Amino acid sequence: MTKAQFRAVMLLTIAGLAVLTTFGLVHGDGNQDWAQTPDIFPGVKHVKVSADTPRKMDINCVRIDTQTPGLQFSTTPRADEWVENTTETRRQTTRNFLREARSAGRGMVVAVNADAFSPWPAPWNQETLTDLRGLAVSDGVVVSPGSGTASLIIDYDGKASMATTTASTDTRNIRTAVSGFGFCLIDGLPLASGGAIHPRTGIGLSEDQRFVFFLTIDGRRRASEGATTEEVGQWLRFFGAQTGINMDGGGSTTLVRWKPGATGTGQTELLNNPVGTGVNWLELSPQFEAGFYTPRERCNGNNLGVYLAPSK
Repeated sequence: MTKAQFRAVMLLTIAGLAVLTTFGLVHGDGNQDWAQTPDIFPGVKHVKVSADTPRKMDINCVRIDTQTPGLQFSTTPRADEWVENTTETRRQTTRNFLREARSAGRGMVVAVNADAFSPWPAPWNQETLTDLRGLAVSDGVVVSPGSGTASLIIDYDGKASMATTTASTDTRNIRTAVSGFGFCLIDGLPLASGGAIHPRTGIGLSEDQRFVFFLTIDGRRRASEGATTEEVGQWLRFFGAQTGINMDGGGSTTLVRWKPGATGTGQTELLNNPVGTGVNWLELSPQFEAGFYTPRERCNGNNLGVYLAPSK
């Protein structure tokens, strides 16, 4: 699709969809006022907004300033039993990924789920071996080769970029990479999609490549029904991204943060409300949902985190 076609799609979208939040229109030129949003960690900000139209949606977004001294990205490493395109990682919840990083001395502060994995379906709460869908690089080691999908790439200088990657992509200067299903935002224009509504995870990048955005939209519940992939692009644009990728969603959608001063399991906080079991509560009675829903975290094929290295 050409840029002119993208713009035509965008104009049609604006005419047909007026999504309002407490901060303004989704379709504005970076409507979120990050200057008024305090850091939750150096270089890391978090906001949560809610929408009522075109349906109920709870949206969380974390903005990461890649120019923050000591800030680095980290993703799931190779499994001990690593075999390319077969058993590449060991699945774990996003919170356990963050906990494990901190136990290893890596001061991770926020994490989000990343790429899809197979085989699927898989036991939602078991740490089984799995194969990732697209390019994954952990600390310079290729975990999974590119497969023609969209990837977030962090090089050894800390510069972030997004590109379609394949098995022939040169990975020599890549320190960290994760992939998703495909682009949902290109040149600030959300890509048209089908109407399927699900929980969603998106990763975005600002036009100057300084800021990376972790986005989650809760779904499959009456409090937050979910979003289309086009709406993922619209929300990423709202928060300031120029390019964005639709990552693994559904029951995998999870966003977590470290809570300094807390104890025990409270040291890792869920920022969204995952439906990791795969149950669609919208198909059940409101009374059943009200009585039995609690957040359930899925073991995901890979996760992406941000950590702050100690000052030298």
